[in-house]
Amino acid sequence: MPFTVRVDLLEPLYQASGPQPGRAEWPPHPARLFCALVSVADLEDPVEEAALRWLESQPAPLIRVPAQTAEAVTARHAWVPTNAVARQPGHAVLPGRTNGGSPKSWPQRVLRHPEVAFVWEVEPPQSVQAVLEAIAARVPHFGRATGHALLSAQTAPARADDGEHGADFAEWQPLQPNDPAQAANTLRVPYAGYLQRLRAAFDAQQPAWQQAQSLRYRLRGGEPPAEAGQDRGPYRDLVAFAFSPGIAVDPGYTLAITAALRAAVMSRLEKAGHDVRAMPQVHGHKDKNDQGRLCAYLGLPFVGHTHADGMLRGLAIALPHGLPLLHRRALLGILLHFDGGLRKLAVPKMGAPLNLAYVKPAASVLKTVQPHNWTRPSRVWTTALPMVLDHFPKRGSQGLGDSVVKSCRMAGLPIPERVEVVRHGGLLPGARDLAGHQLRRKAGEPPLPSCHVRLHFARPLSGPVVLGSKKTFGLGLCLPAPTTMTETAS
Repeated sequence: MPFTVRVDLLEPLYQASGPQPGRAEWPPHPARLFCALVSVADLEDPVEEAALRWLESQPAPLIRVPAQTAEAVTARHAWVPTNAVARQPGHAVLPGRTNGGSPKSWPQRVLRHPEVAFVWEVEPPQSVQAVLEAIAARVPHFGRATGHALLSAQTAPARADDGEHGADFAEWQPLQPNDPAQAANTLRVPYAGYLQRLRAAFDAQQPAWQQAQSLRYRLRGGEPPAEAGQDRGPYRDLVAFAFSPGIAVDPGYTLAITAALRAAVMSRLEKAGHDVRAMPQVHGHKDKNDQGRLCAYLGLPFVGHTHADGMLRGLAIALPHGLPLLHRRALLGILLHFDGGLRKLAVPKMGAPLNLAYVKPAASVLKTVQPHNWTRPSRVWTTALPMVLDHFPKRGSQGLGDSVVKSCRMAGLPIPERVEVVRHGGLLPGARDLAGHQLRRKAGEPPLPSCHVRLHFARPLSGPVVLGSKKTFGLGLCLPAPTTMTETAS
């Protein structure tokens, strides 16, 4: 199976100077990834050194990048420490102010999806893979030091969009090396002996980019066919947390757990010094004229499998596309880094707090808590937890279906081609009904009807998909159908 190193940037910007003055490097060079791994590795450890030598000796990787990117209109400006060394610096010598009192700047690229992947079409020995996974997890940034990132490494089957005209081609572009006749980009790549060259350059105080070799890359498979597109859902990120192994929570507690999660997020934002009142998409108390989509706090039930029991195995926060970059960055910071990250959740009347573990990209955990399980594109989506309608349906056989279609519009979803609705029982193995009091957050709320639905869309839709009047607290969460079911439905 291919070996993949995935780079998840914490904001949709890639900051690195390219060969053209004033323009960002794009796509990212494989040599830059290798240098990032070297920078955090313990080269005095023969095991880590051997793992890096194995990686440098492999053929150049395929690169998977977002399809829609653009050069930023303005460069990034920041104060940086000076590299100058003075034996007796005066009190007026300040780090970062050796360039006339002005901050330094560098170009940046704006990405629709803050993710890049490097794919080697070879499976490493297990011992090598374990070491590379550990090294990748230490990398704090990719590109400039301001480009904070999370790196993960794994072996996994090739994705559909890594091949020619994959189903996800409109969102992602795979670039392949070694085709000089048609290649458009020349990229720096690692090679056998590159690690030794980097170490020698470091000792001689020479730049790393001078040690690299280059290969030409081109878009794999050429231009995508017009029908390869898909619809974009209202959310761009799903940050998931798993409960401790063996812990499962009754789905009747979904609203209690998601309300506690929302309260914990706001509390951590306040402790970190953020103005929570200025984040209406996070706390949910919007002005009536504000059309921004709210964050959704979700419980993740085990459904869709023969032995599914519908119990919650984790929780997640869905961040909408329209969330301001500073708010997104603040959320990721308090969830993953501030005070050790979100590791416990106290839920009223549930006894001991729930232990939480952040689900890293491509982590080897239960499928139920993997973000891809809830976000992969599909034409068919089915409720894993019952949805609560946004209003009372009109009388008649079509009233319930029409109400579900209206809820789709209110949730920012396309109008489905067909809707299946059941008032009692689920449409997925393990999906449960909930009692009336489990569908209301506060006493006195109108007892709006609930139901399970299956939505059929004209084009694949990326998730997560959640609808209904309790969508921001997890009810109405949908599971995408497997590919075989989607094909059958079409």
